[in-house]
Amino acid sequence: MEQLQRRQAAGELRVRTSAEFRADVATVGLQKAFSRTDVLAAGGCSVSTQASLNIGPGPCDPPIRIQRAELGGVRLQCHGSNNSLTMPLGGGDRPEHSGATVLNALLKGASVPFVASGEKQPQFPRQELVTQVDLAGLGMTRLLLPRAISENGIVAVNSGETRIWSFHGPLLERLGNAVFTAPGGRGIGLSSPRLHCLGAGSPVFVAGAVGVVTGAGIGHQPRCKRLPGDHALAPGAVAAVSADAEHMNPAWLRPCWFGELGAGVMVALAAPVPLLTVETAAPAGCGDHQLQAPVLDFSIPRRVRPVLGCVSYKDLLGGRITVKGHAVPTASATSLRLTDHVTAALAEKLRDGSFPLVAPFQPLPEKPTLTPVNS
Repeated sequence: MEQLQRRQAAGELRVRTSAEFRADVATVGLQKAFSRTDVLAAGGCSVSTQASLNIGPGPCDPPIRIQRAELGGVRLQCHGSNNSLTMPLGGGDRPEHSGATVLNALLKGASVPFVASGEKQPQFPRQELVTQVDLAGLGMTRLLLPRAISENGIVAVNSGETRIWSFHGPLLERLGNAVFTAPGGRGIGLSSPRLHCLGAGSPVFVAGAVGVVTGAGIGHQPRCKRLPGDHALAPGAVAAVSADAEHMNPAWLRPCWFGELGAGVMVALAAPVPLLTVETAAPAGCGDHQLQAPVLDFSIPRRVRPVLGCVSYKDLLGGRITVKGHAVPTASATSLRLTDHVTAALAEKLRDGSFPLVAPFQPLPEKPTLTPVNS
């Protein structure tokens, strides 16, 4: 890693996107492709209903102890301290009325209503505060993504007789469509099995800002089934990420809507994958025809859903797979276009030295966080 850092400082770092590296491996072979590549830029889009924005507004005069607050009409979670408020980005009952919508507007430079109230106390005589704030006026604004990066994804289908709203998008009845949640070989996890390239302290490019991995994310399960090349046959390892929202690009952070399930947010992000040895480069050189994802039937509302087999990302990206003898059209649950854009942007920043190349302070744990709650 120190050698790569020196090359980056000298402007000599050889960077390719994960898609470019795979194409090179297919053309000239792994050894030659590895010999002319130092680090990959790999990307993806995190679609989350669990994301939140931590807000740290400054004091007002006279002081108020905030016990209830709304930002842009979205209720905030108050934690007993005026400089610690949390806005959920998911949930809500209308697509135009969610935390993700408010954050996207703030990133575009808009001002939104901020309304707060609290009981009158000797040191906090004020009971109400009504004002307009922009992003800078909120003080600290930190995006928290508890499930930012998954090693792999799933393919969601519906063999039932009625349409289903899922967190991956609408699933048409009688195997009418298949929605896949990972970008295949473009992705971070399928370029670095078990997310070996990431750990606590690893920098991540989050919607244009430099974020950081905070540790294992929700649903972290590194001990899942794997292909011979060590690629996960499940979502697998998961990393949680946080980033300062002030420097984010609204084009790479977008509100989304899941029908009766409410709102969420889609965040484009990317991470460097250092190729330190030819052994670490081998998984990153596998083509989409060698990478697979499990097909899960969402018509069965149980914790463990039926697995209807595995399919290759070549077929998923090609637009059609076969499930139980049926030809099923496919669609990505996230934006492959945004994935490519954010990956290319990270590659350029790695080349010019404006994005740090840093080893993690601590690897992601082997212990899973995916622990069922049984009654």
